[in-house]
Amino acid sequence: MKVPARAEFGKGRSQVRAGSVVWLLVTLWPLWTFLSTGPSLPRVLWAFGGLAVLSGCWIAIMWRMLSEKSGLPRRWSMAGLVAASLALLPVLGPPWAFVAFVYVITGLAATTGGAGFVAGVLLTIAATMGFLLAHGLTVWWLMLVMLAQAGAVHGMKQMGHLLARLAAARAQVAQLAVDNERLRFARDLHDTLGHTLTSITIRSQLAARLARTDPDRAAREMGDVEATARQALDEVRHAVAGYRVPALSEELEKAARELELAGVEVEVRPAGGPIPGAAETLLAWAVREAATNVLRHSGARRCRITLGVDTSWAELEVRDDGPATTPPTTALPPDGQPATAALLDGPARGAWLGDGTAGVPGETGRRGNGLTGLAERVAGAGGSLDVGALPEGGYRLCARVPLEAA
Repeated sequence: MKVPARAEFGKGRSQVRAGSVVWLLVTLWPLWTFLSTGPSLPRVLWAFGGLAVLSGCWIAIMWRMLSEKSGLPRRWSMAGLVAASLALLPVLGPPWAFVAFVYVITGLAATTGGAGFVAGVLLTIAATMGFLLAHGLTVWWLMLVMLAQAGAVHGMKQMGHLLARLAAARAQVAQLAVDNERLRFARDLHDTLGHTLTSITIRSQLAARLARTDPDRAAREMGDVEATARQALDEVRHAVAGYRVPALSEELEKAARELELAGVEVEVRPAGGPIPGAAETLLAWAVREAATNVLRHSGARRCRITLGVDTSWAELEVRDDGPATTPPTTALPPDGQPATAALLDGPARGAWLGDGTAGVPGETGRRGNGLTGLAERVAGAGGSLDVGALPEGGYRLCARVPLEAA
């Protein structure tokens, strides 16, 4: 089972926090040395009180640094840490000087950056070395240790920030994948059911008109309605599974059959050569969407479907003679730019929107899912989509896709 990115990062953060608490055990050495000298009660209380303040500030700093609020450090925690470290020097003596810089430099890395961090490290080195020299201890190697520790904790801080950004990026990628899958499913569901439900509606209306005059034909039409409904159910199942691919020949056959049933004269002009698989699939989607909209909204009496193919492109053109109510054809650019909004803005006829709004007052020209989905498919393959009214009357949809889409 794959663990989510945020869970992995949270688990690592908990481990580092636990490790920061373990580092407090280092204070046991100067404390043990101090208690072995038989100090007075006030000095014992001083030592334990100072260590308690230092521990609290240390934990607050580490928890803050290893959280989503690491960019907003609590300055009071660092001030308390420095104050406690300085207050413990007279009590715990040189052993404390060998330990205190670990907490101070790490705290500086967590709460400051840039010039502030460098200045804080230099002051810590000066104070530590000065205190040890005052007690007759010449340990110049400790300066190198402190510089090395400053570099190490600064690098760990930067790595922590990078890991946090990586975890956020992985979560965003996962969310984008979910959003894209939802978009795919919504588009496929619309493209799958739009044509099928239109066919069911037309056949049901025809069967209702024939029920009294020709019961046998009405029964046959209702049988076809049942078969179409079962086909729609299978297509929805395939869309959910993600492997449904329409065939151009089947879509052309269905489009011609449904258009002729609705009283539209259909002319299909095939391509002069074979069309590769991926390009054929895109054109099949275009045939389905165009035929559906002619059936639902155009009021056309004739429709011509023309296919073409050359060495670089495959093309589908669907023309009808329905009423023209839109401006000249608008194009989707072949470079895949998101021009769907421009394509659908303005007073476009509902026939080409695929939203079932033609003839509804105030709804003509509303942006629909059908043409939007088709535009996204074609643009994703590097093709172009032209749609709109023709100057001589009627409507035209033209989809061009590159053969390398296959």
